[in-house]
Amino acid sequence: MPPWSLRDGTGTGARTETAAVAAPPLIWPGEAEDLRGKLAVAARGEAFLLHAGSGTPPGAMPRAEHVTRQLTVLAQAMVVLSYALGVPVVPVAEIHAPPTERRTGPVRAPDAHRASAVTLNLVRAFGSDVRPEVSWVHDLNRAFVASSSERARYEPLTSRIDSALSFLHACAGRPAVLPRPAVSRPALAGDPAPPPADVPGGDRWDPVGHMVWLHPSTTGTGRLVPSGAAAQISNPVGVVVEAVTTHDAVLALIDRLDPERSAGRLTFLTRFGADRITDLLPELVQKVASTEAEVVWACDPWPRNRRDPAGVLAEAGAFLALHRALGTHAGGLHLPPHDGAAGRPGALDLVFALATAATGRNDSPMTAAPVAG
Repeated sequence: MPPWSLRDGTGTGARTETAAVAAPPLIWPGEAEDLRGKLAVAARGEAFLLHAGSGTPPGAMPRAEHVTRQLTVLAQAMVVLSYALGVPVVPVAEIHAPPTERRTGPVRAPDAHRASAVTLNLVRAFGSDVRPEVSWVHDLNRAFVASSSERARYEPLTSRIDSALSFLHACAGRPAVLPRPAVSRPALAGDPAPPPADVPGGDRWDPVGHMVWLHPSTTGTGRLVPSGAAAQISNPVGVVVEAVTTHDAVLALIDRLDPERSAGRLTFLTRFGADRITDLLPELVQKVASTEAEVVWACDPWPRNRRDPAGVLAEAGAFLALHRALGTHAGGLHLPPHDGAAGRPGALDLVFALATAATGRNDSPMTAAPVAG
């Protein structure tokens, strides 16, 4: 059981207390290694990462209804995108843990551990004999389409999925089921490196999440500076890349976190905004490619377009088109926790829009041949 080092600050001049708490591992190394293998396939353009944001309200601990809604949206999106893109979808559910001091203090390791435990209890219900059937999830999608203002555009897609599911059932003689999601968590400033696993090579694995995310805000500096723990663990590591992130910072991060250039180790989640992605993404993709790192490129179009609903669709569409033009792979998408209230597009709005566009062409938006110019 790895020891957690706790640092609880209460503001300037406040006393910092340090304690060690033994917490049982929630993730076994083989599970994280399996996700890393699937992300390596996504880096080659032969799978697609679908990362679902936490539906837990800010400042709250996850509850069953929050996680259930998150997993349901993830399942609905899996069915649509796996059909539209023609490749396996790699589902990952984000873990949210609240800050400890009136939403302003740091998230402590035990809080992240508790949040992960709540999420994993329901995620693992997707395993063994109780994983959701694709046909049941498809019924939810048909209900969504029936109430959508874009019903006329989306119904042909649901009809084609109907036919595909009937064919699969006829061939297999049993209903298809969805894969079980993995979970991701944000890196914490005080994360200690877990002890080496008792296996040949002595790899270290994060015991709380299959995947660990780095964001400039998690470092306390606004820069992409990974903690020592993130550099030492063998789990897949996701990195949020924003418009202000420099190319030098990204390249330095690759050298530190992926010196052996191992496929599936790194995922870059871009948050550029619809107005900046065309200017920023191509050069960054080319510079990363020059390092020979095999990364997954994913898009999060929500944070920079909150006041521009059309911008969400525009950024996601540009992300796919730019990779197509570059001859590289658009490998993933982040889904928001909200349902599109107050005129904002929700997760399923974006998924159906992208899937309808993809199935309306003869090529996949992920793997089409590069275009001239």
